[in-house]
Amino acid sequence: MDGEVKNTPSRLNRRKLLKTTAVGGAALAAAKVAPVAAAPGSRRAPTVLGRQGGKLVIAMTNADQELAQPLIDEYAQTKGIDIEVQGFPFEGLLEKLTINLTQATGAYDVVSMDDPWIPQFAGGEFLMNLEELGYQKDPDFVPELLALGDFPPGSGQRAIPWVGNVQVFAWRTDVLEEMGIEVPKTWDDVLTAATAITEAKKSQDLYGFGLRGVAGNPAATSFLPILRGHGGDLFDDNNNPKEPTLDTPEAHEALRKHLELAKVAPPGVENVQHADMGTNMYSGRIAMAADIWPDLLLQIWDPKVSKVVGKVAIGPEPAQAGVEPKNMTGNWLLGIPEGSKNAQQALDFITWLTAAEQQKRLLLNNNVPATRTSVLTDPEAVEKLPFLPGLLEAARKAVPRPRTPYYNAAEAIYGRYIAEAIAGQTSPEDALKNANKEIRDLMVREGVIQE
Repeated sequence: MDGEVKNTPSRLNRRKLLKTTAVGGAALAAAKVAPVAAAPGSRRAPTVLGRQGGKLVIAMTNADQELAQPLIDEYAQTKGIDIEVQGFPFEGLLEKLTINLTQATGAYDVVSMDDPWIPQFAGGEFLMNLEELGYQKDPDFVPELLALGDFPPGSGQRAIPWVGNVQVFAWRTDVLEEMGIEVPKTWDDVLTAATAITEAKKSQDLYGFGLRGVAGNPAATSFLPILRGHGGDLFDDNNNPKEPTLDTPEAHEALRKHLELAKVAPPGVENVQHADMGTNMYSGRIAMAADIWPDLLLQIWDPKVSKVVGKVAIGPEPAQAGVEPKNMTGNWLLGIPEGSKNAQQALDFITWLTAAEQQKRLLLNNNVPATRTSVLTDPEAVEKLPFLPGLLEAARKAVPRPRTPYYNAAEAIYGRYIAEAIAGQTSPEDALKNANKEIRDLMVREGVIQE
């Protein structure tokens, strides 16, 4: 029947998962959050230590390997085992995991995954159920972040969060105070405040709002909090997405607001990438932004580069009256692939690396945002990084991107149309209608929607 959909999440076979990865490749190459930047394309030699008993093979991004390597070496030496870490550029890691996990090759014992990938690997049962291996959920983890590794929800914990990236709303406290503007709560408030700031401060090269307008991931990531803050979303059900919902009154109002905000942003918004957002904030060029991530916060609080240390506050995303605020997650999680020959040792390593002691060390020494409440509220950590309470508040309101293995492909579609609307190449009405149709066609082709 027309419009009929399946009642259960679609399962992926290897052919469909490889196809999905290829379709979404453009989105993966777009700007991506990482706690700190590693040299592009850099790759360290694998760690080989211990040689007393057992071996683990770990796959992660090059950037995360640089951050975690000292702790990995310590664990290997303490346990007397060999650990080989294979680092990959971000855009290559998903492809490598797709091939090895779907075939259960046993090539890896531990894998680090971006949370939008979890529906592919956990939903396809390509990751071991850690609870069946003896893992017990730890209430010290921020619940919304730990829940990212339980997919489909309630089916069992298949990955543990170790990098607590959360998108936040940031504002210049000094600018708002000077102009007598209260911290915006709704998107109407944001637009009013941003317009006033730009009109008053434009001659000083200070603008009211910052956003990203590059096609794909950048434009999509800046628009999604505004869409959700108007009561809309990309799909009908975030945990079991089927029908796209971009051609709705809520979405159209959100895009109109988004385009108005683009007008009071610094010129050239259609070329702004992730790193540019951080530069615009820490150089004092923008007063507010809803697309700020922990790696940018660390720059904003770094006196070596920032002109606004102590002048920025963060918190949950704004939302219209009657709409619940929703921040967005960008966590990285550790899981054990089916086929691993060293599952118990792998679980021991994951449990150790995500323990509170190691989380605090990663945060204070390596600028890796924590996923545990005790670390985000630790007095020593808060003294060094005063934004942590705001980050915790945002994490408690965090919602992942739609939990579908086809998200990367959908993001590439709607991110392209949002960018075209910002650049004036298409009307906002046509942008959303066309994006909605293309995403729906995608879901029909993949069998998620049956007609």
